[in-house]
Amino acid sequence: MSAKQIAKRKVLRAELIAKLGGVCVRCGFSDERALQFDHINGDGHKEGNRGYSYIRLRNMLNDPNLFDRYQLLCANCNWIKREENKEYRFKYSHTS
Repeated sequence: MSAKQIAKRKVLRAELIAKLGGVCVRCGFSDERALQFDHINGDGHKEGNRGYSYIRLRNMLNDPNLFDRYQLLCANCNWIKREENKEYRFKYSHTS
């Protein structure tokens, strides 16, 4: 990925974060470095492990159902939500 592509992706990511409110919806954390786009219904695995490329971010930004499909969570809250809702990509059993 070129420096120009990385810069464009950063700008688009910042726009998407701002559009989604700029803070974790669970705890209010606002450091963009740890904010993640969470699939509200826990169905992110259906999109595969493609990461958040420029095209995917652009498509999310233009998605008319953005607020029904995605929310911002900090990394900690995202992992907690995954554990609470058993949103495992692979068969996994946490024994605690």
